[in-house]
Amino acid sequence: MCRKQTGSLVPQICAFSTASISPPLKNSPAYKTYKSSPSVDRGFCGTCGSPMTFNDEKEAEYTDIFVGVFDEDVLLGKRDEANAWEDEYGRHVPRVGGFGKELCAAKEHLFLENSIPGLTDDLPGKKWLANRPDGNAFTSKLSDFARPS
Repeated sequence: MCRKQTGSLVPQICAFSTASISPPLKNSPAYKTYKSSPSVDRGFCGTCGSPMTFNDEKEAEYTDIFVGVFDEDVLLGKRDEANAWEDEYGRHVPRVGGFGKELCAAKEHLFLENSIPGLTDDLPGKKWLANRPDGNAFTSKLSDFARPS
């Protein structure tokens, strides 16, 4: 469902304390939500339609925000015009700061049974299978699990 909603093989989200988001997203007239399953609301921009958030009522204290929602300066850093240069390819403006690498570093992957072998099954971080009885994560590829005989 996340793959289809975002149009991405691996949607990247960061979980934030809902209480720490200021101003609250629901205060923005452009922020809209819809119920995609019994306990899940998905937030989107009512102006352009971009997916923005994932909220599970089971973990209401967190709001998952899609990384692509963050402003350019947050992801890439401020433009350093004083150190810009030009060459045959055009103008290059270095960036200072930014949190893109930290925000995009995968910590976990959910529902690995929907992975694409050789492409999304070996990403770093913890992985889970939907409805895994013990609830434990693993770090190997799904294809590494031997089928019982």
